[in-house]
Amino acid sequence: MKVAIKTAKKAASSGDSAALEMDSFVGLEREDLTILKLFLTWLKIGFTSFGGGAITQYLIQENFIYKHKWITAESYANIIGMCQITPGINIIAYTILIGKQLAGWLGIFVSVLGLILPSAAITVGISAIYMSLSQFHRVQSALHTVFAAIFGISLATNWRNIRPILRNNRQQGLLVFIVSLVILIGSGLIYVFFNPSVIVLYLLGGLSGSFIYWYVARKKVN
Repeated sequence: MKVAIKTAKKAASSGDSAALEMDSFVGLEREDLTILKLFLTWLKIGFTSFGGGAITQYLIQENFIYKHKWITAESYANIIGMCQITPGINIIAYTILIGKQLAGWLGIFVSVLGLILPSAAITVGISAIYMSLSQFHRVQSALHTVFAAIFGISLATNWRNIRPILRNNRQQGLLVFIVSLVILIGSGLIYVFFNPSVIVLYLLGGLSGSFIYWYVARKKVN
């Protein structure tokens, strides 16, 4: 059952332009998608996503973009952008949007179930073990080493997230590319030195990006 293809066709016949816009992988050579494959993929991610959100994002990229080719890097970047401005746990939001994009409401159910079940069980087990071993100095030293490895993977994950955005902005022109870099670096510096609300940074970045895209589009028309 090629669920993603059926979902896309259903969206097209019903005039669901938003679903079609998100389904930006038309023509991509990818594996056939079934509900079972979707569930097992999320189950695998849930069992192996040790290290928090950065590791989970990395595994999502590896499985959905590069291994199965069910979504594109650009589509995933759009999903991240939408989820960053919503409250709550971003990883759950990623899971919901990817599941909905690929297989509708049933896709949401199996995706969330596959991710949460093993993660919750493993977290409970590890937490119980940690409480009994956390007082040992060697355990603390080992955790510090693990944190360093997780930070490295986080850098790789974030680079994968930002790369399609920068590539797309570069295609829009040098001015758009430079402004996107200024927003990227400036937002980080402002947050480090002034620690404003992230909502303020989102608004400033969004307004700046909207203005420069409007300016470039107007310039092209003229």
